[in-house]
Amino acid sequence: MTFQKLGQDNVALYLDYLKIAMRQEPHMMTAEVFDEAGIRKRIADPFFQKTTSILALEAGAVVGRIEFHFYGCMQDGCKMAYVDWVYVLPEHRHKGIAQGLFREFEKDCAAFGINHYYLIRSERPEADRFYHAFSGVELSNEPLLRKSLSD
Repeated sequence: MTFQKLGQDNVALYLDYLKIAMRQEPHMMTAEVFDEAGIRKRIADPFFQKTTSILALEAGAVVGRIEFHFYGCMQDGCKMAYVDWVYVLPEHRHKGIAQGLFREFEKDCAAFGINHYYLIRSERPEADRFYHAFSGVELSNEPLLRKSLSD
């Protein structure tokens, strides 16, 4: 298993992975359509440079990824990370890939002095078992405000 950050040089591998994921589990995806041109454009867009994806590769193909971004609080200087997405292709689950992705993510957190990270966790039983395997975490059901600003 190797890990790479998503960029221009491996976007084709990432797109192949997304095609498989969209075909196998469309209900698990945050997008309803596969927008290859849009993804290629976002890879070079300065706005999206603040979002990092780490890809898990096995035999030269992407089998999983974690996506996150760092942010901070001006008032107290707290540095945080938010995990936007974690997904491993079904046939590659239960092999330690997601744990490996989190280890790579936590290395980035350590390099930038991140104090803590957050994610909105899935309530699926399989995902819940995964979260309970973490050490040193707090699992809670926080109230959430969400507002869409565009269609």
